[in-house]
Amino acid sequence: MSADKEREYSELLSFVSIFATHAWNIDPANPVHPSNVARHIATTRGKAQALIGARQAANDAIESLQSYTQQQLAALDAKLHQAGSVTLAEMRRRYSRQYKAVVKRGIIRNDTEFYLVKGIRDSCAESLGQDEQATLSSMLLAFEQSS
Repeated sequence: MSADKEREYSELLSFVSIFATHAWNIDPANPVHPSNVARHIATTRGKAQALIGARQAANDAIESLQSYTQQQLAALDAKLHQAGSVTLAEMRRRYSRQYKAVVKRGIIRNDTEFYLVKGIRDSCAESLGQDEQATLSSMLLAFEQSS
């Protein structure tokens, strides 16, 4: 795998491992813990297949956050940050189907989408390009003015 894919795999594995332990309460020693599954896939099928699985697991993790309160999200994000892992906001920006749909549509429809976009814009400034920052800010302003 390329260096970029190795880095992505490492970041995803860290994120999903911490998420599974703290959000899904899966014991890291459990064979079904994502870190153990990923190691098994990497050994038996190769890291490229493990990367595909890690992407799917990260997306599943992000999509499972719909019912979390802002306090729960902040607590989980703090654990990720403390461990030196990629934050929830960055993972949402990269892998969330909902975020991608909002950006493609260009319109925020409800409070859930508003807080998703706001969180990404506010927390991912260094990884967002100027055009994406401007687009998100414009969408947020339009939603606030229509509310």
